[in-house]
Amino acid sequence: MNKTEALQTAETIFKQLGGQRTLKLFVGATNFAFNNLEKEERVEASFKFKGSRKMNHCKVTYRRCPDDYIVEFYKIGRASVTKVSRHEGIYCDMLIDLFEKETDLYLHF
Repeated sequence: MNKTEALQTAETIFKQLGGQRTLKLFVGATNFAFNNLEKEERVEASFKFKGSRKMNHCKVTYRRCPDDYIVEFYKIGRASVTKVSRHEGIYCDMLIDLFEKETDLYLHF
């Protein structure tokens, strides 16, 4: 994927989670970022969020083949980064439910 396609893919990931505005309002999300792993045909989209004692960072990796996602949750502190959980084989319609289940935070009323 080129940079434009990677950016569009990252924006799509955020939209599938409700959109950047919704993420900001519901969970205080900040630091929206993306990374293009061109050789592996993957795009990573990530953001920090507030409200959960268990974790405060979410990274969603889109894999072009087999057209699914890897979702990872981290607890990032001042001097440490701890991977809390990793979920493979996630599809777009599962993203919100997984986020809400893992974080105990809600992305809709």
